[in-house]
Amino acid sequence: MFFISILELIYTKCYDVTKLKLKRMLFLIIFCLIQGFSEFLPISSQGHLIVYNHFFYLDEFSELSILELNVISHLGSLFAVVLYYNRLLFRMFQGLRVFYRPDLDKNLSLLFNLVVSTIPIVIFGYIFGKYFNYDDDNLILIIGITSVLFAIILFIVDKYCLMVRNQEAINSKLALYTGFLQCLALIPGVSRSGAIMIALRSLGFNRNFTVRYSNLLSIPVILGATVFIFSNGNNNLFIDDFLNLSVIIVFFLSFLFSIIFIHFLITWVRKSSLFIFIIYRIFFGSALIIFFFNT
Repeated sequence: MFFISILELIYTKCYDVTKLKLKRMLFLIIFCLIQGFSEFLPISSQGHLIVYNHFFYLDEFSELSILELNVISHLGSLFAVVLYYNRLLFRMFQGLRVFYRPDLDKNLSLLFNLVVSTIPIVIFGYIFGKYFNYDDDNLILIIGITSVLFAIILFIVDKYCLMVRNQEAINSKLALYTGFLQCLALIPGVSRSGAIMIALRSLGFNRNFTVRYSNLLSIPVILGATVFIFSNGNNNLFIDDFLNLSVIIVFFLSFLFSIIFIHFLITWVRKSSLFIFIIYRIFFGSALIIFFFNT
């Protein structure tokens, strides 16, 4: 009987450990899917991750902290967009040979405009990150309202604005305007890519260039957000467990899902409008509003 009890205890412990590992693995897969799915589509990755954390407390399902999950998943997305646009990025930096004459190289001109578009969010992002309360009880309602409101705005500009401008038409003035509208994405639920698409489509740029500019602009923004998150946490982050299996899984899956949805977005806008994302935003936001007022 003693040995039977020991075997039962071992079985129970093994079963519990296996069950916990499976739960953690499933949690990490869903977390990475949300990050990759929502980072580049105009639906707000910040809003989706906040909602996910609201229903599934991250610290209970993962051995990694919220800080670590955010840093690693953002790095995965960053590597994805850099790899996807590696040739264009190489040409842009190659153009620095004629640094003082961006008018001679369209790729160098694009690089300069991306820098201009990044400046506003660097300033306002730092201020917003310091003072905005992400523990506000009304955050779910805010995400719901902004999801629906900006879905309507995106629908209007995508349907009724011209599509006559391309990369050659972008200049520092329009880039700065785009950068300021990108700052709206600091409000949970607005969407960084969605704000950029609203800005560029309202200026008459075609969807292909709008998506490309949004994706390229994600590089300095994700990098800046990663540095900001990292600097506000433990400076010894990852030193002890950089090669932890969970770290590798989160990075790889975020990278993989990001690549998939970058390609999906680019392929989609070649043939279709942004309407599918608008509908999704309305359903997502409406569900959150209904949930908020029924709890």
